[in-house]
Amino acid sequence: MLPLSAHAWWDEGWTIRKKITLDTQAAGITAEATGVPVLVRLSTGNFDFLAANENGSDLRFVAEDDKTVLAHHIERFDSTNELAFVWVQVPRVAGSSAVQHVWLYYGNESAQPVPASGLYDAAQWAVYHLSDTTGLPQDITAAGHHMSGGTATFVPSGLIGGSARLNADGGLQVGDATLQAATGFTFSAWIKPERADGELLAFGGLTLSLRGGVPELSAGGTVAQGGAPLALNAWRHVAVSSGTNAVLYLDGKPVANVATAFAPAGALRVGAGLVGEIDEVQISTEQRPEAWIAAQADSQGQAGKLVRMGEEETTEQGAQTGYFMATMNNLTVDGWVVVVICVFMFFIAIYIMWAKAVLLTRQDRSNPRFTEAFDQLATRLRTLEGGPSLHASQLDQLASQGDQYKDSPLHRIFQVGARELKSRFHADGSPGATVEHDGVVAPSVGERAMLAVRSSLDAQLTRERQRLDKGMVMLTIAISGGPFLGLLGTVVGVMITFAAIAAAGDVNVNAIAPGIAAALVATVAGLGVAIPALFGYNYLQTRIKSISNDMNVFVDEFVTKMAETYGD
Repeated sequence: MLPLSAHAWWDEGWTIRKKITLDTQAAGITAEATGVPVLVRLSTGNFDFLAANENGSDLRFVAEDDKTVLAHHIERFDSTNELAFVWVQVPRVAGSSAVQHVWLYYGNESAQPVPASGLYDAAQWAVYHLSDTTGLPQDITAAGHHMSGGTATFVPSGLIGGSARLNADGGLQVGDATLQAATGFTFSAWIKPERADGELLAFGGLTLSLRGGVPELSAGGTVAQGGAPLALNAWRHVAVSSGTNAVLYLDGKPVANVATAFAPAGALRVGAGLVGEIDEVQISTEQRPEAWIAAQADSQGQAGKLVRMGEEETTEQGAQTGYFMATMNNLTVDGWVVVVICVFMFFIAIYIMWAKAVLLTRQDRSNPRFTEAFDQLATRLRTLEGGPSLHASQLDQLASQGDQYKDSPLHRIFQVGARELKSRFHADGSPGATVEHDGVVAPSVGERAMLAVRSSLDAQLTRERQRLDKGMVMLTIAISGGPFLGLLGTVVGVMITFAAIAAAGDVNVNAIAPGIAAALVATVAGLGVAIPALFGYNYLQTRIKSISNDMNVFVDEFVTKMAETYGD
């Protein structure tokens, strides 16, 4: 569960709520749609059925303002199998938005069911959920435009609740004078065809069919096909909107257009040639816009992206937030001083851990590259025959690449070693003294001179270690001092609390608890500094030790390889 948001709680009688995001950006809906009945699917994965009433009577949907209650209709609420389908009237669905949301409230045992009035707008002529187990399908809107003829077999496991199975025997019919007077028309349904051919809709001169699996729209004698052939035995959303023209939609997207005006005539026939299942038939007396149809199709489909359920929030979380604020309000001045110091230490510790982690990461990346370059140089020097100036130039070549290896402590140690080594090419014996190894003549550096070089390397090694350890003492102070500083604040706070009680002469839990709770905040603050600093310190020390070991190994390797080349 997430912490309580800044939004006000709609009604304290409801103990739980969920944010439902209407993500039109993910659904690919760019335009605004108004008066959209959105389907909300509830299941074990996104809803706690045990926390709601058995029949879903406590479900309430509230707009973003946490004040406006939205109309809803429960098509199915199965608390046993933990599955529910709820239709919610969203007055406005914004286009290309990932933040618009509504609230779902539940968790009120005394709540009574609410009527579904206002779920559909005036243009919604009929809605058939097709979950009727007996008789003809019924219109669930207040208009009551029930199917007037036809046969269908109820299927309990449809796409949305139940569905109807048709066998290409005339389908379902509905006739009403009000439909004849409509100036616009929109039809939508989910189909699961088992054959690739058959009539889906017929109304006046408007016909929607499957031909070879391809949806085909015919209006005023003009025929248009849209999309690829539909897969059999799979649910797809089809819709037709007609007004000044007729548009065919497949899964909420327009796929065909016929420039013929709507001309209602006769009875409306649904699925006369369909062999398969049909679900959620909706009829409107206006030409619905593309965004409205897209929102319907996406919210109703099982793979839709429009409706995204959030985490649960509870009123108890709000109470916890209130307790915390009450505790902070009782914090004394000395407690605030300790808390502020601890917060200051915390940010210093975080900065040091971040800066040190960045430094160590850069060194870890640069050291292997320099080590490879040094190994190549050592190999060249062992086979390089020439005077001191030639060998010095080879050492200078690598030592001068400070920009390339600026993050490598090994390179800085090498620069010191190279400088000391060059200065001693003529320090032993006569100028130009040489030594021969395996037939290769090179400048000579005596044993005492090599010990001096080693001493300079050790000095630089110490400086590099100091650089690695710089600031780590602040983490040590945070680890050891934070808890004691917090304890000091707690002890002083407890002393002040008991002194105040003694002065008032009133001993009860209500007088003691707030002061004690506030005093303990100082201890929490101290531990809040120490614990992250402890983890960070141990992690950084492990990495520092690893780099220190690399530097020790490099110093030994440098002295050994240079002695092998220049030692007498």
